[in-house]
Amino acid sequence: MYQEESFPVRTPSYMPQLTLYYFLKKRANLQTLSLYGRIGHHSNGQEGGFYLKDGDINLKSGSFSTNYLELGFIKTNVSGRLNAYQFYKTSLEFHPKKLVDTPLHGMYSRLRWNNSLSIFRLSPEIMQNNSKRPAMSLKGETTWKFGDYENLNTFSPQRLNLSLTFYYHPNFLEDIGFFARYYHGSDYYNIYFDHQLDILRFGIMTEKLSF
Repeated sequence: MYQEESFPVRTPSYMPQLTLYYFLKKRANLQTLSLYGRIGHHSNGQEGGFYLKDGDINLKSGSFSTNYLELGFIKTNVSGRLNAYQFYKTSLEFHPKKLVDTPLHGMYSRLRWNNSLSIFRLSPEIMQNNSKRPAMSLKGETTWKFGDYENLNTFSPQRLNLSLTFYYHPNFLEDIGFFARYYHGSDYYNIYFDHQLDILRFGIMTEKLSF
């Protein structure tokens, strides 16, 4: 929000998606393998020119819009050795050139490899009572951006987006837990994509997960 009259929220993100899931394999004890496909859109609802007169990106009213297709797999299972529920997702995300704003060509990666791994630590009490929730969880997410853009080298660290989140739910709190999250990579806020971020965040949250 900007500190102006009515405190406007500029360039909000519009991200409608349509996702279809298909079970390839399903076994007892939460072991599943699924295929999913997604059609997505990401824009900021602005119609101004992408560049300012001085050549900088128009962050205030510049138009940002892209559409993409995503295809991937989701695998879940419970590890008896680790006493943990594991969730892994991997996908390829493709932004067709004709469905991406022209000014973004050569600046925005149109092919991305996304990965997500979550581990929920299970106590013996949770294993016996499926109404209880894990006390701890760890989630890691990565995105590797392919293609020829921004004159980046093939293995440039700027091609990597990385996120790590640790969540802890103490026994004395019913619905609230604590988390710490670190993010490194390009800004995910639509037209700010050209900025690089390093963010360390602490806070409280609810983690709704039951078995």
